[in-house]
Amino acid sequence: METVFQWLSYLEEFNEVSVAVRLILAAVMGSAIGIERGAAKQVAGMRTFALVCMGSALAQIVDIHCILEYGTGDPVRLAQGVISGIGFLGVGTIVVTGKSHVKGLTTAATLWTTAVLGISIGAGYIYSSVITFLLVMLAITFLGGISRHQDKYNRDLELQIELQDTDGINHLMDYMKEQGFKICSMDKKVGEEYVDIRIRLNLGKKRNHDDIISEISRMEEVRYIEEILY
Repeated sequence: METVFQWLSYLEEFNEVSVAVRLILAAVMGSAIGIERGAAKQVAGMRTFALVCMGSALAQIVDIHCILEYGTGDPVRLAQGVISGIGFLGVGTIVVTGKSHVKGLTTAATLWTTAVLGISIGAGYIYSSVITFLLVMLAITFLGGISRHQDKYNRDLELQIELQDTDGINHLMDYMKEQGFKICSMDKKVGEEYVDIRIRLNLGKKRNHDDIISEISRMEEVRYIEEILY
């Protein structure tokens, strides 16, 4: 253990070896985070996260080098630029579907955190960077599974449903009544060839949302159904 801390202390020094190791660590950690996001079918994957983390680390390394080499500068100037600029990249990972379903918020937040992780690595805070990396992986894997399970069995359910005619509304209301669901809110838009409904329900007890969606989708009048998640 003592050897590990000695190695970490050495990496906090600014020299050719420590700089190389920092960049390699940034690439490896960014790639690991990106692999998980890519597996989740997100628009930002392994290459994007690796480049963001490595680029952030390099920006911080350059900042430190300029101060040590020329004796002037601000050690957080480039870091501030990275943190601000990564927000624009994060926006590109957020997708709003045609049914107003927002996706990609977790990926955007992970991308921003990965950039900050790269800055930490570039600054030589290896120990805190490793801890942060492990916590990020915990959040997007283990906690992600818990969150998905919680969403799937939540008592509140919000749906976007497209029906082919107004008769489908009556059948839908009959189904809600039979199941004992409480309608908290409902917005309806009637077109010439469709009826678009956004409805929020209180199920009264925990039920599998997939089962409910499957039952509603089997109605003849239902053209499209999607759960709205935030």
